[in-house]
Amino acid sequence: MSSDQQPWSKKLPQGYQDILKSIDGFFQQTFQNIQENPLFLMPIPVNVYETKTGIIIEAELPGVEKRQIGLDIFQQSIRIQVTEEERTEIIDDHSGTLERRGSKQVRQRVIQVPFIIREKDVKASYKNGLLRISIPSNRKQITIE
Repeated sequence: MSSDQQPWSKKLPQGYQDILKSIDGFFQQTFQNIQENPLFLMPIPVNVYETKTGIIIEAELPGVEKRQIGLDIFQQSIRIQVTEEERTEIIDDHSGTLERRGSKQVRQRVIQVPFIIREKDVKASYKNGLLRISIPSNRKQITIE
């Protein structure tokens, strides 16, 4: 390859090339850390609507298996949590080394309701990527005289 065909960065003195590599590595590592940060994970899309008998929460979770979903009930809220784990193994036949990598991401969404939730009354089902949670209302209307 002639010097005219080399990338411009290769024409710089070695010290400058090292600085450029360091800057490039910094941005690649920062981008990877941002992707793994829970603040930047894709949110769980939900639809919440009220019926005469309670509240229905529908969460769209395409590609998620039932075992990855966790539901927690707090006094006036319900938390939907999706855990996604990925494991890879790379075997180098020449050196005989094995490299294992793993990552775990947890996405969650907390939905507030205007009454205390009784855990025993909550029903949840998961089918075709749609989580449906039914929370019966225990509110009482007060008549004003």
